[in-house]
Amino acid sequence: MEIIWLSYLPLYIQLCEEKSISATAQRLGCSNAHVSRQLVKLENLLNKQLIHRTTRQFVVTQDGLEFYHQAKALMEHAEAIENKLFNNNVASGRVKISASSSFGAGRLSSLLAEFNTLYPRIEIELLFTEQMSDLVQESFDIAVYLTDTPPEGLVGHKMKAVTCAPYALDTYIEQHGIINHPAELNRYQHIIYKSEILNLDNWTFVKDESNQEYEHTSKITQFNNRESCNIKLDGSFKTNLIPSMVEAMLAGIGVATLADFALDKLTKSERNRVVRLLPQWRTTAILPLYILYPRREHLPKRTQLVIEFLKNRLKA
Repeated sequence: MEIIWLSYLPLYIQLCEEKSISATAQRLGCSNAHVSRQLVKLENLLNKQLIHRTTRQFVVTQDGLEFYHQAKALMEHAEAIENKLFNNNVASGRVKISASSSFGAGRLSSLLAEFNTLYPRIEIELLFTEQMSDLVQESFDIAVYLTDTPPEGLVGHKMKAVTCAPYALDTYIEQHGIINHPAELNRYQHIIYKSEILNLDNWTFVKDESNQEYEHTSKITQFNNRESCNIKLDGSFKTNLIPSMVEAMLAGIGVATLADFALDKLTKSERNRVVRLLPQWRTTAILPLYILYPRREHLPKRTQLVIEFLKNRLKA
């Protein structure tokens, strides 16, 4: 039995993912008119409107969205069969990745650039958001997010929890003095991370095997037989971008509590001027880092390669 609409699937999948006739035509190396004609033929074959398009809008209909998911799964299954039968070791195609802007902008970009040099035929499309995208509805292959509640229905690989430490410019510390206990952090101005879903102004600092006693107004408790201190920071500079926190810290306006990856892009001279405060103390973890992807029977080889690469690099 001949299924005549099968040949239209690559173009239709591209249309749904690009959400643009012109972008699809450019990617496939054909004219806008050809893409439009092919879409009309496919809709006539299926007797359904798949995409509602006007001069200003391009909206996939409910029927079109359902057909897209089935078509995507079918093409991925076909690709898996081809790889198995013909032992195809050359992976190609696009992998669309959604990532936390607070983590991804600091470390993920450089890792995926490294991956791209290893596998130049695999195209990486990386989009940063703070709110986790719906991977299925928005056609993402992989997500990399800081979260303690990964969505149900996704496969999740937990990498590690992110911990932070307070950093400041050497000249700022010279002006305001060194401190020896987290309770003294209120002597400084703080650069605070704040987004729609995360406000990092409360921290718990833990000191290993501490026998020293302090008289401070902040709350001091025991944390697994180690001294801990709960601190609420205050500051006049708040931002939802880690690089912005780093720039403000380098400008000398205050202390930024950052994960180590936030300092990766500093020059050697900048890094030499950055002071880590309270080195005998550590903060408790904020959120674990997850690699997430939709649960599918057959993952394309390109997606598998990206996942394994990130798992190895992020564990290290």
